[in-house]
Amino acid sequence: MRAARSLTVLLIVLLSFAFTASAQRTKRPAPRATPRPTPVAVNPVVSVAKTQVSNQLYNVNVFVDKMGPIAVDLENADKAAAAGKLKKEALDKNNANKQKVIAAIRVLRDALVALETDFRTKPQLTQYLQRIQGISVLSAQSEDRAIAGQFVASKDPLRQIALKLNDTLAVLPGVVADGAPNRPIQAATIPASTTPQNRTVSNPTQTPTKPTTQPASTSKSEPVLGMTTGEVLLTSWGKPIDKRTSGSSNGSTEVWIYPGNRTLYFFNGKLTNIVR
Repeated sequence: MRAARSLTVLLIVLLSFAFTASAQRTKRPAPRATPRPTPVAVNPVVSVAKTQVSNQLYNVNVFVDKMGPIAVDLENADKAAAAGKLKKEALDKNNANKQKVIAAIRVLRDALVALETDFRTKPQLTQYLQRIQGISVLSAQSEDRAIAGQFVASKDPLRQIALKLNDTLAVLPGVVADGAPNRPIQAATIPASTTPQNRTVSNPTQTPTKPTTQPASTSKSEPVLGMTTGEVLLTSWGKPIDKRTSGSSNGSTEVWIYPGNRTLYFFNGKLTNIVR
């Protein structure tokens, strides 16, 4: 009897150890919280600059896209005018549209110059200057070509600006503010494309009228469209205080700057525009 009880107690003790061991084997450790990566803080100056670059990239791309057919119409109208096939009303409207396009490029240029200036002067942005530098010069080339009547060619520098802005956007840390590409800071307005009605052709047999230019011998005369650079030097304006030159496959543009914000624009050596 005592042996049976001892056996029973032993079995109970062994079973108890067995259940305890089993419980220890199946017990799972408490799950640990997965550590989350700490977000890297982006300098607020860099963050604002990235949004501005995105906005100007949007502006330039939209401008070039809309300007395409307009530039072709403006130059075609100029050809018709040179052949004496454009009525005065259509000629005046075309000239007004050209001035609107030039003014729109100037607005775009001002914004781009301000953006590059930020990258040159703000310490937080100078490390990215190499990517964006040159957009000021390119925008000036675009304006110069438009003033010289090269509206189609004036898009080429803008395309180069878009590439620089895109490269800059790629290296700037952080993310662009929500909706930034669809909310341009300053969008330049260009006129609607010139319609065929605005290019009314007069009598084909009409003799083209050639613009009259003053002879170079008049040393104290005012500059006149069509003069060469040498002839302009003999006028009352004389030598400029500054010059800048840009070129393309279509020719070269030269800009002469005088006191009082007076400016002369030459295309392939001929005076094409006078700003007094």
